Parts: sequence; C-alpha cells; structure tokens
Amino acid sequence: MKRIVTLLLALMLVLASIPAALADTAAPLVIEFWHTRGSGANYEVTKASVDEFNATIGKEKGIEVVEIYSGSYADIVTKLQLAAQTDSKPAVAVCAGDYISTLLDDQIIADMAPYAAETGFDFSVFFDALLEMPGNGDGMMHSVPYVKSTPVLYYNKGMADAKGLAAPRTVEELEAFCKALNTYNPATGDGCWGFEMFNNISYIQGNWLWQLGEPFLGEGGKAPCLHNSLLHMLKDWERWLKEGWCRPFDSTNAGTIMKEMFYQGKLAAFVESCGSLGNVVRKSAEAGVELGVANFPTYDVDNPVAVIGGGELVLIDCDNTDAVKRAGWEFIQFLMSDEQIARNAIKTGYLPTTKDISENKTMADFWAENPLYKVAYEQLSCARSEAYPYFENRAEFRTNCQSVISLMVQEGSITAEQAVERIKLENAHLFENGF
Repeated sequence: MKRIVTLLLALMLVLASIPAALADTAAPLVIEFWHTRGSGANYEVTKASVDEFNATIGKEKGIEVVEIYSGSYADIVTKLQLAAQTDSKPAVAVCAGDYISTLLDDQIIADMAPYAAETGFDFSVFFDALLEMPGNGDGMMHSVPYVKSTPVLYYNKGMADAKGLAAPRTVEELEAFCKALNTYNPATGDGCWGFEMFNNISYIQGNWLWQLGEPFLGEGGKAPCLHNSLLHMLKDWERWLKEGWCRPFDSTNAGTIMKEMFYQGKLAAFVESCGSLGNVVRKSAEAGVELGVANFPTYDVDNPVAVIGGGELVLIDCDNTDAVKRAGWEFIQFLMSDEQIARNAIKTGYLPTTKDISENKTMADFWAENPLYKVAYEQLSCARSEAYPYFENRAEFRTNCQSVISLMVQEGSITAEQAVERIKLENAHLFENGF
C-alpha cells in the first residue's frame, strides 16, 4: 500500500507539472502592428518600442508583436480595407485622424473602452483636443493619440542672428522676417529663398483658416473657409510668390526637397510638422546649420490656433478573435505609457500626449536641455484637431482643394479668386445643403 501511495503521489506531481511545462514551451500569440514610420528616427523608436514590449510584457503574457511598415496614411487605410476581407490582418494599426471615419464606416476598428475598463486604463490622461476624433465619446473610444503633431516654424537661426532678426510670432512678422533673409536671384537661380510651405490645406494652411475665424470644415457638414478665410489666405500666399521670397512647393517629394534645400543653405525658413524635428535636428547639425524652431505664426496674436494632425492607434476588429484584440490592447496600452510617450517625443519630436508628461523626469530633463522640442507641446494650449468635426467626405474635399491650389502655386495659371471659385464648383456635390 505504501508503495502504491508513493507512486500515486509521484504521478500527481508529474501531472501537475504538465501545464507549467506547456506554458513555458507554448508558442506566443503573434500579432501584427501596421505602421507608417518607415525610416530615420521614426522607425528607430518604433522598432525599439516593439522590441521592449516583446522582451517584457509580451514575454510575460505570451504575446509577440511583429511591426510592419505599410506605407503612407492613405496606403494603410487601403490595405486595411482589403485585409478586412481576408484572414491576414493586423491587431493594431496607425491611422491618420482624417481616415478614422472611413474605418468606422467600414466597421474595421474596435471600441477600446471595454478593454480599458478591464485593465483600469483612464483615457482622461490625454489632452481633450487630442481625443477630438470620430468615434470617441458617449462612452466609446475608437482611437488614441500616438504620433500627433502641430506645425511649427523651422528657420536658420544663424542667418537670422546675423541680421539681428527675432523669430516671427505673427504672419505680418513672418513676411518681414523671410523677406529680410531672402537672397534668391530668379535670373541666375542662385541665393537663398526666404520661405516655403507645402500644400496641406487642412493641416498646414488649416492653422491660418482657424485663425482667420472660418475653419476648413465646421459643424453640420459645412465648409466655413469657403466664405472668406480661404480667399484671404490664398491671396497672401499668391502675393508672397509674386514678391519672389516664397518658393513654390515641388510637385513630388515636396517635403523632402524643401528640407534638403534648408540643409544646403538654399532656404531660410519653412513650416512643417513637429514630428520631423528629430530628423531635422540631426541633419541640420550634420550640415552645420544652426536650427531655430518657433510657434506657427498667427494672424491673430490674441487668439492663436494650432491644428493637431498625425496618426492614431486603432484596434482592428473585423473578425479578429477576442484573444487577438486583447493582445492588441496590451500593446496599445504599453505604447501609451508615459515612458514610451516620452521616448517617442524625445527621439522624434512628436507631441507627448498626456497631461502629466511634464512631471515625467525623463521628459522634463530633456526639455531643459533641448528647448526646441517643447515648442510644439506648448501649442497644445490652443490646439484644435484636424479631424474634427466629423465630415464623411473630408478626404475628397481636401484632395480636391489641394489639386486646385497646386494650379495657383506651382503653375500660376489661376488667381486666388479663381481658385476659390473653382473649389466651390468642384465640391458642390459634397455640400448639398450649401457651404
């Protein structure tokens, strides 16, 4: 009997050890993270975050994230729409705010609020303006801010200091500042242009439309900018081009060419996303350019507005299993920790998105040593979301506007007045109840 009892105890110990052994050897649940951050500082920080998750929380919970660069914001939406019809889809993706409504309409993204409730994640840690997205509200949360940005003014500080110029605060000061720095000779093609901006009507120029009191899009499916503000802004842009100190943007690779000219000393100032700051800082230093960064110049110094653009994190639904969605939420929650938000901001220049990030020692110490990186964050006090309010035809309206603006800026074939009238005509079908 004693021998039988001993054998039974030994058998029980073996059986008890089987689940633990299986847990140790079981393959992790592999999920995909589709993103738009394919090179430079942006890819480096994305890869570092994925690697850290896999080595810590992922290892603990049996999750492995595979990051996949999936092209531009427009590319990734198209790929998600196609993937929704197959078994090959990610658990988490990056999506521009402008496209969130498309993913909602196609029922591709999941409400994260139930998962957050289970894990105790509080969405109130984010700045309110950063949550102004379609599908957020009424107890639901379909996206969270990841690679968010406001436009800022980049300028050659060495050139400005040599002429005793302070960074401009207003549009009027911007004109004087860039005229003073402009040495471009159209006859020879030599010298340095004073200023350039590329064509992004709801983000770059969208700041000025807000500041002029009539934003790109408003409540109720209206386009207030088509009343007066768009014409005001375009007439100024047209005049700057004719005066010869503002360079027309290029038809392709506009942002890349613009920044390369800056590094070469052929462009004195430009406006761009703060998300480019990490790369601009590095490449300016390599080129021997002393970089300055200032707030986006405003038409109204008493009521400045900074438009927030960039990418959101979304949890992919469309027949993903609950296990995959829970794993995806674990990864999203990890990326939204202060440590990861600080890393993202420090390495790239994108906005730190939580209200208490200023209390994070790593972030505070970095800002103290690198004040250029805090400029965009300070603009959050007057920020408005590019994607708000909801308008189902936003992407089409923006594309149509930009096509017409290219005719004015690049070709000079139409005037500002003609551009606005053409925009009204070509977009009338999007605003059946008027602008």
